[in-house]
Amino acid sequence: MKFVDEFEDEIDSTEDWEGDAYFYEKEDWAGLLNFRKEKATKEPSDLYAQLRYAEALNLNKKFCEAIEFLTPLYKENHGSGFAVHEILDALYGLNKNEDDFIWQKKPRILKLDNNILELCVKLLTGKRKHVSLMQLFCDLLVEADYLKFDENELSKFLVKNEKLFDFIGDKKYYFNIEIKLKKQKK
Repeated sequence: MKFVDEFEDEIDSTEDWEGDAYFYEKEDWAGLLNFRKEKATKEPSDLYAQLRYAEALNLNKKFCEAIEFLTPLYKENHGSGFAVHEILDALYGLNKNEDDFIWQKKPRILKLDNNILELCVKLLTGKRKHVSLMQLFCDLLVEADYLKFDENELSKFLVKNEKLFDFIGDKKYYFNIEIKLKKQKK
């Protein structure tokens, strides 16, 4: 925590991202938590600071604390989708599911199942050229409130369905893959 003490004197003159970057690079989640807690405490009306603090709680595996902290903020600000991601991360961290929280509006969660296959087909329909897997992942982000998978997991899932999709690039590396629908034989 030596850096936190040294950093405190300059915290007001330091951009938030600099402190975040320092703690992320070091994977110092406790330092990140303290850094973000101080910011959230200093600016209680700054919802972004509150959200970042909750994210740090989750990174420190303080899932119950994150849910307790976020619940009243979520209730007041749910219309914008505020805190859905962080609440779900906390629930999943506790080995619970989305039904274990009282939502104002139940979030749309995408999982690696047949529904995601259908959605990927829909998103790729009409595309003549391959698109990057990263672009497809971003398109899925727009379609949902929460993705219960990351880019690498999506890549592995889609590669298993080679009957539907045509790939370009090394399928071991999701950031190098381009994808389109296979032409259907008539």
